[in-house]
Amino acid sequence: MVNLLASSLNQAGEQVYLGLFNADGASCAQVVREADQHQIPVWNLRCRGRWDWRAVHDLANFLKINHIDVLHTHGYKANIYGFLGARLAGCAIVATCHNWTKRTAALQKYAALDQIFLRWFDTVIAVSQGIVTELRHNRVKRIRVIANGIDVAKFQGSGNHSKPNQPVVIGCLSRLSKEKGVDVLLWALPRILDRYPNLHCCVAGEGPERERLEVLATKLGVADSFHMPGFCDDTADFLKLCTVVAQPSRMEAMPLAILEAMAAGKAIVASAVGEIPRLLEDGHAGLLVPPDSPEKLAEAILTLLQDEALRQSLERRAAQKAASQFDVATMTAEYQKVYRTVTSGHQHVRHLTRADRMDMQV
Repeated sequence: MVNLLASSLNQAGEQVYLGLFNADGASCAQVVREADQHQIPVWNLRCRGRWDWRAVHDLANFLKINHIDVLHTHGYKANIYGFLGARLAGCAIVATCHNWTKRTAALQKYAALDQIFLRWFDTVIAVSQGIVTELRHNRVKRIRVIANGIDVAKFQGSGNHSKPNQPVVIGCLSRLSKEKGVDVLLWALPRILDRYPNLHCCVAGEGPERERLEVLATKLGVADSFHMPGFCDDTADFLKLCTVVAQPSRMEAMPLAILEAMAAGKAIVASAVGEIPRLLEDGHAGLLVPPDSPEKLAEAILTLLQDEALRQSLERRAAQKAASQFDVATMTAEYQKVYRTVTSGHQHVRHLTRADRMDMQV
């Protein structure tokens, strides 16, 4: 989403830099590769450990030297470092809040600290109403709602092209983590295979639950039909292979995977959490099931596989909604409005001291 927004802003005539913590590390490789493809300059913010005051100083100098008007941050660490750096540099700061998973005690503490810092941001973007509620509960006031966007054109034409003897594929684009509920899909799979023994279920993504999911697939006797190929570079190509897309999450904000499946014209079964019911129009653009319910998930998937007319109706409705409401151009225009608003009240520091310049050369 960050790369897509940066590329779209660039095409709209804005000067964009993508700053990453330790951009030369393996965890950033995919993001850097995509940025290079879109000709977005990447700046490597070296951060030595959990807290590094020098990184704040380096960030502030970078913002000054490059005459940055707005720093736009994503995630609690970027928000905290970004806030301090932006205030030292005198530029505006905006954050987008996608969600706080709070899987561990440490993540819960980081989320609480993040929400304290967000009270002082110029604007905080929430991608869902659930995030708005949490932000307001934590006394964050300057909030705007901007829906996630996707490159709709990239996914159009990915609809089902059935061929004789083509295998039925249940697809899922998901991080392999507990909140994404991939295990729920696994528990549903035996019942689905009873009706469609040649069916394949493919989950594209990576994460800490991989080993546990592999063990569960073997325990349930579905390992031959359940595939986890890893991180997916081209989700449009992956979706072309899918007959039905499942999103069995236990919690969500506004999942890009659902938007991509909608744009690709796919029949979707998803948990009724976060913004998903709104995206799927309470069942008119995709089927909704309760979270943590393998029986209901299996029933809904079987319904779509058995009812071609219903499946095609949902596919058309989902594709129409994605194109009309969630294209990246719409998202980009909304962010540009925010940037203009927050910069109008800021006096920027345009000159560096000689000492600052020497620091940047170290």
